[in-house]
Order: sequence, then structure tokens, then C-alpha cells
Amino acid sequence: MAYKRPKKEEALKPSKTIMSINFGSVNDSIESLRSMCNDKSNELIKTIDLGHEKEMEVVFWTSDSAEIIGTATITKDEGGQLSYSLDFSVSTL
Repeated sequence: MAYKRPKKEEALKPSKTIMSINFGSVNDSIESLRSMCNDKSNELIKTIDLGHEKEMEVVFWTSDSAEIIGTATITKDEGGQLSYSLDFSVSTL
């Protein structure tokens, strides 16, 4: 089978960036863990630079047993402003 070179548009297409953050404990209340996710997401949109990326996914885990608390999707609009949305439906707690 012959090698087929990808189209230029496909080669330059930005990939989704993923970050993983650990905090809290499985013994913390779900409300407390969700609040921590919200606080950390607020910190991130003030400090990170997505560069040419339009989106980043952040996965929040507990520190003690690596259970998923939830995820945040950080997006950059046309003006460069960052915002986030939290999703706790993937939680393993």
C-alpha cells in the first residue's frame, strides 16, 4: 500500500490540549470538590495561554485515589477571551 501524505489543512489543524489536575480527597463532599473545580478553572483562565489552540480540556482527579471529579473545557473566542464550562457527568465518585 502506498503512503499517502495528509492534506496541508489536516496537518496544520490544531489538536485539543489536555491537562490533568489532582486535589481533594474521596472523603470530601461532592459539593466541596465541585467548588474546588470551579475555583481552579477560574484560576486557569486568568493564567494560561492557549497560544494557537482554541480549546483545552482539564480533567480533575482526587489526590488520594485518582477518582475523576469532573472536567472543564476551556475555550478561546475570536477576541482571545477565555471561558470555561464544567462537566461532572464523567465523575467516578
